Amino acid sequence: MAGPRDWEAYEPRRPGMVRRVLPTLLAFAVIIGGLAYLGGDLRELLGTAPGSPRSAAATHRLYQETGPVGGRCGTLPEDLDADARTSLKALAGCLDRMWAATLEQAGIDYEPPEEVRLVDAPEEAECGIDDYDWAGIYCPGPRVVNVLVEGERAFSMMFTLAHEYAHHVQEVSGIADQRGSETFDEAWSRRLELQADCLAAATLRGVAPRRLEDLRLLAGRGSGADEGVEAGYRQSHGSGASSAEWMRRGQEGGTVGSCNTWAAPAERVS
Repeated sequence: MAGPRDWEAYEPRRPGMVRRVLPTLLAFAVIIGGLAYLGGDLRELLGTAPGSPRSAAATHRLYQETGPVGGRCGTLPEDLDADARTSLKALAGCLDRMWAATLEQAGIDYEPPEEVRLVDAPEEAECGIDDYDWAGIYCPGPRVVNVLVEGERAFSMMFTLAHEYAHHVQEVSGIADQRGSETFDEAWSRRLELQADCLAAATLRGVAPRRLEDLRLLAGRGSGADEGVEAGYRQSHGSGASSAEWMRRGQEGGTVGSCNTWAAPAERVS
């Protein structure tokens, strides 16, 4: 069978296609393999790994240039549970004032959400209609806050509202900029969600501190959802224990800097 060995000794040999391409393919394979093996270290070096202290989200100027968030909300009704919608609408106005004052300290113009939508069913929300069960959801494109109004206890819905407002702040400030150097994955999502829990607690710490403490303790005991839903929720939002810990930090610290989940080690945002 004819092949490379049939070349006469006196004829100058010319490498075949495989021999010409093989060194390039091998070099390419080595590079790809190295990137796969060192991917985490490389992302850490570049500051794009979740939890890297050099990442854009971890070094945002809000952490250093702003003081305590919020304060008391004088427009809230005395009985929060008398009419949940009235309480939520009053809190939305307070949150706009709180965040406008806080972001101004860092030279960032705050823009309120385009709409705060209080819905009776997920189908009435701006987004997330096909998502699994949620109490609130933020739509970053149109910048719409959605809160599901159900039950008679207003404070849990108020915390949901403050959490979704925190997502709005992450968006308008650039912390949640997915077009930047950050890499979107479940670890990224947990840091985003746990930071929103922390910021919500920071804004509500002077509104109803005793109720906030009760809600934090409840979060630490878990949601009570079935195992499959609970596992999926933990992957994207973090565990109940992590949520309770970041709520504590927000309630006690009261600043954006105390809610820097992006620079926290992985075990604290699990």
